[in-house]
Amino acid sequence: MDMTDDSCAIVDIIEYFPNTQKDETNKQLANLYLCRQQSTGDTLYVFADCDPEKSIPFDNNVCIMKSDIKTSIPKEIVVSVPRDLVIPKGAKYVFSNLFWLLD
Repeated sequence: MDMTDDSCAIVDIIEYFPNTQKDETNKQLANLYLCRQQSTGDTLYVFADCDPEKSIPFDNNVCIMKSDIKTSIPKEIVVSVPRDLVIPKGAKYVFSNLFWLLD
């Protein structure tokens, strides 16, 4: 995402996969959001914290803040998705929380 330091990317959430696992494995857990970036039309996979208070169901005009993107990417992450979900090679993804912009 090509953004200035104080900007954000606006996305529409297409599908939401909340994590249903318990933190018994000492592995990093994440919710997965399948999004469409409004400015480019690209599909983007967003791995976000499992905190229920931060969960956002399907919605439009949701923001990914550049300052919130995690640069330290875990080797392994646990998500709850259908067995037939395949993230294609070369897919765009980001580790970040999503936010609503308030007027």
